[in-house]
Amino acid sequence: MGYRPSASCFACKARKVKCDLQKPFCNRCTSLGRQCPGYADPWTVVHRQQNASAAHQVQVRVAKRLKEREVSWSAAPSGRGGAEAGESSSSPESQKSSDSSEEEVVVRRQSTIPRAVHQDTVVYSMRHFHSNYTSGDEVGFFNLLFDLKPPKDSPGVFEEAIKATALASSSFQLCQSGMMNQAKQHYGKAIAKLSAALRNSDQAKDDSVVVAFLTLGLFEAIIPDKTPSKIASHCRGSLALLRYRAEQGIATSLDKASLAFIAQLGILEIFVGQEGRSPILTGLTQATWAQDGVVEPLIARAIDYKYKVQSTMAALSADKASVEEVTEVFETGIAVIRDLQAAANYRVAFPAPRETKPDGTEVGLNNFNGLLGRRTEASDALAKGLYLTVRLHLVEQVFSLLIALGEPTREQLGSLADLPHGLTALEQVCEQIRVVFGFDGRDSVCRRQGLGFQAWCMFWPMISVLKSPLADDDTRMWVLDKCLRVSRASGFGMAMYQMGWFNSQGPDGGAAPAAQ
Repeated sequence: MGYRPSASCFACKARKVKCDLQKPFCNRCTSLGRQCPGYADPWTVVHRQQNASAAHQVQVRVAKRLKEREVSWSAAPSGRGGAEAGESSSSPESQKSSDSSEEEVVVRRQSTIPRAVHQDTVVYSMRHFHSNYTSGDEVGFFNLLFDLKPPKDSPGVFEEAIKATALASSSFQLCQSGMMNQAKQHYGKAIAKLSAALRNSDQAKDDSVVVAFLTLGLFEAIIPDKTPSKIASHCRGSLALLRYRAEQGIATSLDKASLAFIAQLGILEIFVGQEGRSPILTGLTQATWAQDGVVEPLIARAIDYKYKVQSTMAALSADKASVEEVTEVFETGIAVIRDLQAAANYRVAFPAPRETKPDGTEVGLNNFNGLLGRRTEASDALAKGLYLTVRLHLVEQVFSLLIALGEPTREQLGSLADLPHGLTALEQVCEQIRVVFGFDGRDSVCRRQGLGFQAWCMFWPMISVLKSPLADDDTRMWVLDKCLRVSRASGFGMAMYQMGWFNSQGPDGGAAPAAQ
């Protein structure tokens, strides 16, 4: 591969010397005893926006060519007169006047640009949405969005729902209010067709109706309301429909993928939601009709421990918790935190040991609640980030209990000997954010996945770092900057945070411990 000066480190680029491109620090700088300042952020290089002046120059050139065509069409000069006209047009005075007239043409054309054809807008948005949310066969629900082919006699609700979601996503990315108006129109049509389909028992069994329910939930996440009630409403509707399908004996792999998607939203709601609980996930875990359960045992242990800490803190405030009970809570938390670290490192924590079925699949593989297959480097990095995020939440819970306890006993301090450092747990989540998106000089592992899909998977880790009582101001500013950059480039993410969905005071919805 040839040498590219633009890829050099900042020091070699400034000195105009050849850089060996060794990362994170080039050998040329280190051999000279200098500190290498590093390389340009790959994110900035790949996703840099076009310069405003460059855009203006392009518009001027386009206007110039269009004007030349109009002149050539209106009158074709010939003989000496044409030559003299060509010579006079090349003079500095005429060139200056030509440039000014071209700028006037640009302004006039910008003010009279006709509206884009509606069908072209939809087609463009659908293509853009496909590339933005492609999961590389990692998450079943996102595969359904693009692989599902409804029959001709389908209610048509899925087609309207996917168009509405695609237009909304493109509207945020391209700052096109017209697309948002079209998105809301298709959303209204989807709701009307969905209501009609649910009144027909035969149409309610159609696969496209189930996927349409959750697609509308994704639409609400992209353009959120002041509360996530509409997403919860769509999730409850899809759960009722999935239960009906299970009772009718027509549940398929589509139902399993939909359940994993809903469970992911419920777990997110428990750990970073305003109230710290999820009625959707509670009803889902108690559903006897769900195939093979919907919550991974390790994640269920983490959720139970969160509630256990809350009840123990309430008992401490009422002087009803014994020393032995608090010590047992500490020991249970350390065990779950240790297993989450093992699951993040691709080792099976529960059950063990790992077994392989005849078809090659692995029994007990920690794939984060069946959401990710962990067959590729990308899915492994995403799953690791999610497991480490749950681990960070539990570390915060242990610290919260320790602060509420005040003066721990020697036995309790001994049980906390294996508790990881809070800043270490926080930095591990930040490192996974860098690895997934390619921030701070890292190479992104998600090359086959769209940026919108990456944002959907890593939105929880980024919000958790932003809300963590263990994070200092610099870390919060760092992750907030990354959230904004990802949100602008993908059209997903920060809108929910800005609407105040996660403005609880602490990670459990109660008072947060002070970050010392």
